[in-house]
Amino acid sequence: MDQNSLHVERQKFKAGDIIFNEGDIRDNAYILEAGKVDIIRNHAGDGNTKMATLRAGDLFGEMALMEPGLRSASAVAVEDSVAYLISSNILEDRLKGLDPIVTSLFSMLVERYRFTRIEQCDANADAEIYGRVLSTAGKAFHKPTSLTDFTTRKIDALKELALEQEIRRALDNGEFKPYLQPIVSLVDEKIIGFETLIRWHHPERGIIMPDDFIPVAERVQLIQTIDRKMLEMACDILPKMHAAVSGDNKPFISVNLSGVNFSDDAIVSGISDVLNDANVDANHIKLEITESAFIGNADKAAKILDELKDLGLSVALDDFGVGYSSLGYLHRFAIDGIKIDKSFTNRTRNNQKGVDIVKAIVGLAKTFDLGVIAEGIETEEDLDMLTKIGCIQGQGYLFGKPVCVDEALEMLHH
Repeated sequence: MDQNSLHVERQKFKAGDIIFNEGDIRDNAYILEAGKVDIIRNHAGDGNTKMATLRAGDLFGEMALMEPGLRSASAVAVEDSVAYLISSNILEDRLKGLDPIVTSLFSMLVERYRFTRIEQCDANADAEIYGRVLSTAGKAFHKPTSLTDFTTRKIDALKELALEQEIRRALDNGEFKPYLQPIVSLVDEKIIGFETLIRWHHPERGIIMPDDFIPVAERVQLIQTIDRKMLEMACDILPKMHAAVSGDNKPFISVNLSGVNFSDDAIVSGISDVLNDANVDANHIKLEITESAFIGNADKAAKILDELKDLGLSVALDDFGVGYSSLGYLHRFAIDGIKIDKSFTNRTRNNQKGVDIVKAIVGLAKTFDLGVIAEGIETEEDLDMLTKIGCIQGQGYLFGKPVCVDEALEMLHH
């Protein structure tokens, strides 16, 4: 299925609009963002019965996510309302991005529900569920803390759906921009490359940092599109970087690649297309990945890494030491270098144990014939310590903060 079709739609309804009718084919569920919706069931000869009145954050039509069939009740907008449309395909796609245990548990719960319904419920069970949920909701969440938690979860879900819509708009409008942070040789402090870091230039909220939107982009499977755009922009920047320097020592450019990409069978061909379209030398492009790339299907990740290396790209393991099994990755996967997480660099200040840890990581990298870059270098003391233990490349505020492309190119002229 086309990945672009697997997104949450935001729909508006006028007061009195019928969102769906009793007897319609179940196709989508809805999460109400704003307004008010009545769930109504028709009793032959006895008129209509209002089963529930739903408000912002409430889910309705959810049986469409459980199994095919016909609607057993109608949904009518009581006032002007806005709702997010959720299909079973969307739910299935989002589940792929979750921890396998969570996915399995959810699938088992759905199957158990279906079995119970078939065995114990009559054909009108759907409508009755609304009544049972409403009658038990107060009991289930009678404690103030539980009710608060439940309300908070609904608010968080709405915020995430709204942010997803904004990310899609931002992608269409070109609001994601590359910022470049210099990577230097610690021996002479000359720039040898740049790491590409994303910033969101929001038209109303200004610059938004990646920690505020990347986790959501990963959960809703938009990170692949974002990463590809960043790679495209990096490929556009690379020739400009090379033109800004004389001699043969051309700087490289690093691009972060989310581990979510490693579940995509088309990741390698997609990256290959970008490189071919840009007509750049892949030997000057480094991909930075984290431990999350290997979680779930290590064999598949190893195959993808080998294919990326065949394209001429080099791969560095980012945030080294933060994960629980970083050491095991060094001999199993086709990795060219590691980046020492800034938390380790910062821990070396007046802390001999911290120095010993960084020294051990540098020694380990040399044993495996890997390049090593230390992140988070902020002081001359950091620089002195790292050079003494044999680390020869690094980045941090001591050498420069992430800057826009023009400023980065200007740094190369000096």
